[in-house]
Amino acid sequence: MWQRAYLRKLKSDIDLWIERGWVTPANAELILQSADSAPSQRRMPAILAVLGAVLIGFAAMSFVAANWNEISKLAKLIMIFGAMWAAWIAAILLEKRDHPAFAQAAVLAGLGLFGAGIMLIAQIYHIVTDDPGGVLAWAVAALAAAALLPSRPALALGILLTIIWSVFAWQLDDSAPHWSFWILWAASAFIALRLAWGPGFHLVLIAGIVWQAVNAEAISDSLGIEPVWLLAFVTLEVLILWIGAILLEARAPRFASAAQAYAMALTFILFWMLQLAPDANALQDGVATGGLVLCLLAAVALAALTVLAVSRRLLDLRHAAGIAVIATGALAYPFIAAANADLVPWAYAALYLALAAWLVSYGTARESRFAVNLGFLAFGAELLWLYFEKLGNLLDTALFFAVGGILLIAGALIMERMRRRLVAQADTKPGGAA
Repeated sequence: MWQRAYLRKLKSDIDLWIERGWVTPANAELILQSADSAPSQRRMPAILAVLGAVLIGFAAMSFVAANWNEISKLAKLIMIFGAMWAAWIAAILLEKRDHPAFAQAAVLAGLGLFGAGIMLIAQIYHIVTDDPGGVLAWAVAALAAAALLPSRPALALGILLTIIWSVFAWQLDDSAPHWSFWILWAASAFIALRLAWGPGFHLVLIAGIVWQAVNAEAISDSLGIEPVWLLAFVTLEVLILWIGAILLEARAPRFASAAQAYAMALTFILFWMLQLAPDANALQDGVATGGLVLCLLAAVALAALTVLAVSRRLLDLRHAAGIAVIATGALAYPFIAAANADLVPWAYAALYLALAAWLVSYGTARESRFAVNLGFLAFGAELLWLYFEKLGNLLDTALFFAVGGILLIAGALIMERMRRRLVAQADTKPGGAA
């Protein structure tokens, strides 16, 4: 959250805390003064140090990439690995002298030089430069440094290298998914939770999303699952993440909130895709397909988690029904597409609008501004798509633009008034979620 928005929220909360006797006026003033101090000034040296470490790493790799024949192989190795160990020693000394930000920058520089050393060895011994083994070793070293030191910049680098390693490995053999990715992914998720680092958890979630997007076709081909069933399965998988995050709210609220946000956004992106291109041959192998079995297993897992969330009073029954509607729509899609492909766009468009309105209700009840805003965004985007995609072919050009302009302006005003009222209601409640 931006500093200004955070201060506004904090001031409104402190007024309530003073009224309830939780905070004295004197302490409240001290809290506001501490929060109002410019964080950018405190963090700027650390940011510059990390950026400097990144530049050192790129400089070393560029130095290796250049074919410097005039320097002997031994001299090259001494230069790179000597600089790497110097960076590690500097990190230890800086940590002992209570300069943690600069120590982290030195760790990052050391990891960058380690990667340059890998490239150098590959160059000397004529190893294929796109061999994923070198990137794997680099990623493992970064994650090990993140876990042992501990180091947040090293974790970020390790996650990035894990994605690069997986993409390289997939490019060498795109006939099968690169399942080994999930070993390092699980290690990255564990380290992010251990360090209690929110941005690191965001990177972990993004890495998982990127992997599934890259390997989607390979998964479909290798497992013999039709794309239409794979889309349904991924939708159910994201719903499982959504409910799982709700169940973990009490233990890890920050991470659960991030997971819910990604799950909500992905759910409505995937469900929107169902209305685009229905596949009339979705059930090529009949009902007993591998895709159907996989989806049914995911549906059973989702149902069990949803029942557990409802029984623990973490999820209202009406909102559990909304999750069930999404799951049912995803499961029914291949059957409807095979039976009547022309019905799919209109039926799923109407269902999408209803679910977007439900998401606004869900966000209001759970005091989540993200869910409220996402619901309005999904509703408005769907209306725009329907207008331009469907009605554009039915109206005269002038009438098309005139009606469109009126609807857009009126709809924007109504939606903005509703959004502000609902967000204001969520903000006035104590403990409202951002």
